Amino acid sequence: MCRHVVPASASRKALLLQALLLISAGMVGTWCVQAITIETVNKASEVMCVRYWIPNEVGGGCNEVRMGNKWDIQVTDRWKAATVWATEGGCGGAHCNTGPPTGVTQFEITVDGGWSNDYYDISALAGFNLGLTVAPTNPTCASQICTSLSTCQGVVPGGPDRTKACKYGSASYVLTFIK
Repeated sequence: MCRHVVPASASRKALLLQALLLISAGMVGTWCVQAITIETVNKASEVMCVRYWIPNEVGGGCNEVRMGNKWDIQVTDRWKAATVWATEGGCGGAHCNTGPPTGVTQFEITVDGGWSNDYYDISALAGFNLGLTVAPTNPTCASQICTSLSTCQGVVPGGPDRTKACKYGSASYVLTFIK
C-alpha cells in the first residue's frame, strides 16, 4: 500500500504551500508503483517465444523460454489492455514491439483499472494455439484454466462476466503455457 507521510515538524503553511505548488504544476495525485510480476512458465514445447504488448506505450517485449523454465515480466500500473501470449519455437529475431497475431491464446490484463482492481482474463477471441492457466499469487483472486478451446473456463468471448478482478497490488500472476 502506498502512503504519504508528513513529517511531524511540517507546519500547516508549509504543507499548504507544498500542495498549491503541486496543484499548479499539474501534479495532482500520487504516483505509486506496486510490485507486480507476471511469471511465464513453459510447459508446452522445447522452446517458446513469450511476448507481451502494451497498447499506447513505447512497446512490448519478448524472450525465448526453454521447456521447464520461466521468464518474469515486471508490470506497472501503466499496463492497460495489455496482452501476453506465446508461440512454439524461438523468437528468431522477430520484432517484439508488435501486438498479438491472430491464432494465439492470450492473457489480457488491465492493471489498476476502475475501483482499484486489476482486471484479467484468458482470451481465445483471436484464436487458440496453446493451453494457458492463470494463477494469481493472492488465493482470494480467481484462477483461470484453458487447456483446450472446448474446456476453457472464463474465456472471452464467453462474456464480460468472465473477466476476473483482483485488488490492485495484492497479487502477481503466474501464467503457465501447456500443450
